[in-house]
Amino acid sequence: MLYVEQEVDGDDTYAIDAVLAADKERLELLAEEKRLVVLKDSNTEESVQANERLLEIYQRLKQICAYTAVARASAILTGLQFTEEMKKMQTKQFSGGWRMRISLARALFKNPDFLMLDEPTNHLDLNAVVWLEAYLGKWKKTLLVINRVAIIYSLLRLTFIFSWYRMIEIF
Repeated sequence: MLYVEQEVDGDDTYAIDAVLAADKERLELLAEEKRLVVLKDSNTEESVQANERLLEIYQRLKQICAYTAVARASAILTGLQFTEEMKKMQTKQFSGGWRMRISLARALFKNPDFLMLDEPTNHLDLNAVVWLEAYLGKWKKTLLVINRVAIIYSLLRLTFIFSWYRMIEIF
């Protein structure tokens, strides 16, 4: 289960890197891979174990789509109206509203089994809201969205999605 925080803390991390950092498993596997690659070419028992573990790591990286992570994170940020230049800005350079978008992007990128979004359209412009609705419309896991804004009926609604394809709307 993942609950989206209101905004990320502003620091020296670039927006794209803040989104990528949401997937802790991916980062841990990549760090372990980097450490083991150094060991794999020696002719020792440690080398054999490193090679075996590397095979497991590569299989898991493939399962979690780690090799497309940068493209996926970038696409989510683009959908939330980040320009290419903005993706390379430090999070401390953004206002609270843009940091909230980074937080939302982190949650969408992580792709949890249960995602709970409380007022996800706050601080979003119309283009981002339209993109978010389309993105969540394709969500294949359990999703709980709470949104009390009813200005644009087809876009902004209080929606509970309890299973993969069954949607119950409450107005």
